[in-house]
Amino acid sequence: QVSRSPVNLTLVPEAIPAIEESTQVVDRVIAEDRTVYGINTGFGLLANTRIAPEDLETLQRSIVLSHAAGIGEFMSDETVRLMMV
Repeated sequence: QVSRSPVNLTLVPEAIPAIEESTQVVDRVIAEDRTVYGINTGFGLLANTRIAPEDLETLQRSIVLSHAAGIGEFMSDETVRLMMV
């Protein structure tokens, strides 16, 4: 059914507190000006490079985009739906 038509997916309510807690941890790291790998540092060989607070949003977006890949022709909506769940 997922491949043939759009479906609505939701997180179980029990997941929400864990997400909120994780967000609070990251916010606290930034507020306390602590250095934490992957939150306000570069990655890999740049792990010791501190990222300026005004560049953190760009850092997070860039790490997602750095994992983007192309495979040629666009896939069908049905195939993409199956891959996403």
